Amino acid sequence: MKSKYIALLLSLVIWHWSFGIGRVAAQSCTTQYGGTTTCTPTDLTINKQIARPVVDTKGGVTASQTFVENLSVNEPFTPGAEVLFRLTVKNASADTLNPVTVKDVLPAYLAFVSGQGSYDAGSRTLTITLDNMGAGESRTVEILTKVVDATQFPANPDSIGANQNVFCTTNYAEARALDRFDDDTAQLCFQPAQNLPVAGYNDLLLLLPFAGVGLSGLVLLKTKRSLP
Repeated sequence: MKSKYIALLLSLVIWHWSFGIGRVAAQSCTTQYGGTTTCTPTDLTINKQIARPVVDTKGGVTASQTFVENLSVNEPFTPGAEVLFRLTVKNASADTLNPVTVKDVLPAYLAFVSGQGSYDAGSRTLTITLDNMGAGESRTVEILTKVVDATQFPANPDSIGANQNVFCTTNYAEARALDRFDDDTAQLCFQPAQNLPVAGYNDLLLLLPFAGVGLSGLVLLKTKRSLP
């Protein structure tokens, strides 16, 4: 009789362990030097990319946009330029995730233009809700921003690690669903628009000798034509 109670109790424990405890996010964990453990989520991921600055080719045709993980100081944006971000959220689990909440925090020097979701100007955060993401499903969201006026740039870019007046920052994004979480960043750089130098008084003095040569040539040509 006692064995029946033990068997029943054991069955209840097994049932509770199998069905009563919610599933946890599948993670791939690696042990780092020093004993710390780093876990990379494998069932909910977000990948943030940024479009390269658009440039005009020699033929006057705008080059096609390509998305990369980060931009270097060699590809800075100038005031007024549009900056396009792409977020790719993937549900790699075996379950439907509902909802998946995505947040994108815009860095300083960028103004929100358009994108899915609701934007809070105070926190500079765009919140996007993805409903009923099926198992294995991926969704892509694009966010269009614009570089602010140069008057809002730091007065001394070198003070924040600028290189030849180019300074960089990162854009942060995250995705959450139940106990799943992942985040990613993309780097971009800024540079004030470089204007062509305006000719000054000293520049005009340098041009005067050439102007004299030109006038002398015109006088000689006119004299030659007037001779019989």
